[in-house]
Amino acid sequence: MTATAAKGATTPKAVDPAQGWPASFPDGSLLQLPGEARREQGRSHFTDALVQLLRHVSHPQLSELADWACNETGNLHTSQISHLRNSKMRMLGIKCVDALGRINQAAWAYHHQPALMSQLGTAPLTPRLESILKGYAPLLHPATDQPLGAGEFLEVYLGYLQLPISPPLSLSSRQAELLAEKLGGWLDQAFSADGISFREAGQRLRSAWCGESFGVERLLRVVAGMEDYSPRQLADDWERIAASVAAALGRSLDPQQLAEELLGEALEPAEKKVVQKKTAQKKPTAKAVAAKAPAEKKPRAGRATALKQG
Repeated sequence: MTATAAKGATTPKAVDPAQGWPASFPDGSLLQLPGEARREQGRSHFTDALVQLLRHVSHPQLSELADWACNETGNLHTSQISHLRNSKMRMLGIKCVDALGRINQAAWAYHHQPALMSQLGTAPLTPRLESILKGYAPLLHPATDQPLGAGEFLEVYLGYLQLPISPPLSLSSRQAELLAEKLGGWLDQAFSADGISFREAGQRLRSAWCGESFGVERLLRVVAGMEDYSPRQLADDWERIAASVAAALGRSLDPQQLAEELLGEALEPAEKKVVQKKTAQKKPTAKAVAAKAPAEKKPRAGRATALKQG
């Protein structure tokens, strides 16, 4: 290489400090972190971001959106989503981040600029996909309010980008157990007090529910007195339950406010999340199983027929 600049080459320009921090640079405080600490913080924040996306979309539904947005199958499996959500995946696969970016941008276009859809290379829309997209809330870049793409998702994972998201309410084992016990009766009384029949309540809950249909059908069986949530089921679905209940009752209640109203107390930070423990246990005898079997739930008057008629 001679002293003369090669033809077509450009000389880098010095950055003028007066122009301020370049918009494309990560926040300076993040760059000050040691590499391992930044990446670990990024993985944790990525999990929070994924939980945010999954508030009203199930794992299988997100996988379906990936097939649609990428117009190819197999980019984002439910097992991968589960591992990412639970911070069990130490390396983020290229196809995963590609799929998340495509989903996020295509969903944003569907909601805000549908004229762009024909240019995004997605698979054709179906009524089922549109019903899933209804509940998908795209993640936006805090500096531009534009939907995150694959590159931005990778920045989040590496700890270079922080999103203004709040983690979902984390219920303790005790809180989830108490809510599971009280929810059905409380909802039945709340609907009755507002003069809402069980049939109309079912229509409202079904209309407001975001997620797989079996989730709202379970909620209706709980209201009818035919079934109870387990603490784990309730903790996993509490965001969807609270959003649907608030919409059905026409009340402004977030998940924490609804939980506090049912429990009659302010929620303290959860000391321990509801988790499934895998421990070695002796196989119970048939007699022991029969003794522990819960009594058959009897539906509240008139509820079973209305539930079947939908």
